[in-house]
Amino acid sequence: MFILILGLGRTGKHLGQLLLTSGHQVAGTTRSQSKAEEFRNDGIIPYRWSASDGTSALPDADVVVCAFPPTDTYPIQLAALGVRYPKTQIIQISSTSVFDDNQSEINEATPPQGKRLLVEAENEVLSLELGRVIRAGGLYDEDSHPVQFIAGKKDLVDAPVNLIHREDLAEIISDMVNGNITDKLVHAVNPDHPLKSEYYKRKALERGLEVPEFQSSSQNKRVATKLTRQWRTL
Repeated sequence: MFILILGLGRTGKHLGQLLLTSGHQVAGTTRSQSKAEEFRNDGIIPYRWSASDGTSALPDADVVVCAFPPTDTYPIQLAALGVRYPKTQIIQISSTSVFDDNQSEINEATPPQGKRLLVEAENEVLSLELGRVIRAGGLYDEDSHPVQFIAGKKDLVDAPVNLIHREDLAEIISDMVNGNITDKLVHAVNPDHPLKSEYYKRKALERGLEVPEFQSSSQNKRVATKLTRQWRTL
């Protein structure tokens, strides 16, 4: 199959390699000429494109993975992709930010009460016959981790973490592309949810960073997933 990844970032690069290994032809979009050359060297067909460019210049595809960052017109952009690809599976990589921080025990059946823009975008995709949504937790890997952005900060709100390793997410997307996951909506979140105060202290010390400080709160947002797999350690 010909797989088009819109927004070929770090996660998309992992996904592209998995799909190439599975025997698919893979294309990806980027706004960067240097990134385009890098992708070409990796066997991925590059397209210079951003979501504001519209859909007319995009190639035909068997599966479209939407991994570009949301904008103020995100729902409109996803609706336009549905018009451009009426007979193509469209997989949107959404976020657990569709849930409010004050929602607690959450699964795929929980009505989202968070960022309205993301909820509207998801609804556009889920209304399509072949639309699929993967709600991803916060992303991390060995080279880039959220603790880097909060090191040394004080008075942060303590709550459970809802994270996923980039390679876990890439594997979940690959499984959906290959038909191993048939659900229209799944959560891609590590099932372990330690408190941020404990988790980020440990990660800061591991990386030689200043430990962030948290204040206790009533927030208890834990995003569960129906997926059963071998998750990477947080």
